Amino acid sequence: MKLGVLSDIHEDFNRKETQSNIMSILSKWITTKRPNVFIISGDITDSSKKTLALLEQLQKECPDTTILFVHGNHDIYEENSVNAYETLLQFPGNLGNGVIELNDDWVVIGDGGWYDYSFGVPDYSKSDFKKGTFNNFTWPDKLYANWAESDSDVVGRYTLKLSYWLEKYRDRNIVMVTHFVPYAKYVEYKDEPGWDFFNSMMGSKKFGQLADKYNVKKYIFGHVHKRYHEQHNGMEIICNPLGYYPYEWTHESAEEEITSAIKMIEI
Repeated sequence: MKLGVLSDIHEDFNRKETQSNIMSILSKWITTKRPNVFIISGDITDSSKKTLALLEQLQKECPDTTILFVHGNHDIYEENSVNAYETLLQFPGNLGNGVIELNDDWVVIGDGGWYDYSFGVPDYSKSDFKKGTFNNFTWPDKLYANWAESDSDVVGRYTLKLSYWLEKYRDRNIVMVTHFVPYAKYVEYKDEPGWDFFNSMMGSKKFGQLADKYNVKKYIFGHVHKRYHEQHNGMEIICNPLGYYPYEWTHESAEEEITSAIKMIEI
């Protein structure tokens, strides 16, 4: 069975900047390469309704491939992020709806996740991270994502949900998917306060702890806009964001960049 993987498409920004139909290029790739499953690990657009519409269109154009999805931070940028989350659950392939059994041996378990400052540098307090402002720059989530709970409580809600599914399927081979980062190893620290401060918003150690506890075989995530494909703690790690044009791309052509960013793995 073949699985295609991509994250951080940022369709709205990249379509505008490249004047290219990002989703049509992705659809063409899927219908040509024909993976059994295609997993998008968050950040398609800055709107749940737009993301939902693009997911539905992509699934319609690629009927022979099962499209799976977890939300990113951008996908729930609304006045009420709980409502945005629930809007995205209307897509059948949203992993927040439940576990996907690929075959008798393999399952996919995931949800978007969030952050709890566990990757934050010790120079600052939790109250600093909660404000999310450094040198007059405010982390966009603090302006556009609106949960009813604290960030750590949001992570607690996700970990409770994920741990239930992981326990239930602990005897199967598990592909785990979040948007947010599970291990500090994949958070880039530069010893630059203006950069390192915002690493607190990259993810949560709790996701990695769950993956370790339940012997996850493959872990897919996004958010950091840096590509990884390696072994870590006995599991295959895949983080392959498309990222923002042009400064995070290595190709001028959208088709070339999308093709280079997608990973195809087999189980």
